[in-house]
Amino acid sequence: MASNPITRFQGKYMSFGDMLGEWFYGFIMVTVMLLIVTFAVNISWGLIDGLTVIYGGLTDKADLAKIISGLKKDRNNKELRDKLLDSVEESSVEFLPDAEKDKIVDRIIDEAPEAPKKYYLTKEDRNTILAITSCDTLAVIPVILPYLLLGFGKVPLMLSRLIAAICIGYIVFLYTGHIGRNKWLGAGIFVIFTLVMMEITYTLGW
Repeated sequence: MASNPITRFQGKYMSFGDMLGEWFYGFIMVTVMLLIVTFAVNISWGLIDGLTVIYGGLTDKADLAKIISGLKKDRNNKELRDKLLDSVEESSVEFLPDAEKDKIVDRIIDEAPEAPKKYYLTKEDRNTILAITSCDTLAVIPVILPYLLLGFGKVPLMLSRLIAAICIGYIVFLYTGHIGRNKWLGAGIFVIFTLVMMEITYTLGW
């Protein structure tokens, strides 16, 4: 995606995949919401999304801390070792042999600090929430721009739909290209899907 202060900030606090996902959600939401409430909806959803991402991560961190605390008392507890190993294997460590993984688990048990009684949001957590919310909020602007410039009517409606479909197609283009899939096929499918979805929601009066 284009390099600018906004996307650099978002990229600092989110992975590339998460950033694409949040922009995708933002464009999907604005294509099916009423113009009057769309900013409020997308801002609210961005905050909800950001908070659940952060607090979900803190919950996972607390669960991991409990597992490690249990292993400090009984490092041979197979159930707890397997759970800790599962969390370790979510990183690039999964490419190591099992013996090396066991050594890493033992090292984590030895060096991990005691679990804190309370978890607090850090500055980075707050910035991550802001980065997520900014994706959902800024996605509104290009989609409603035809209405702001041309008023309400068939032409701005068509332009708004086309902009939303192209933006969503571009995000899918980036997704599929990043994982080695057919970029144009994926983008084309979602452009058509978006246009059809908007026609259905418009017909139903949503």
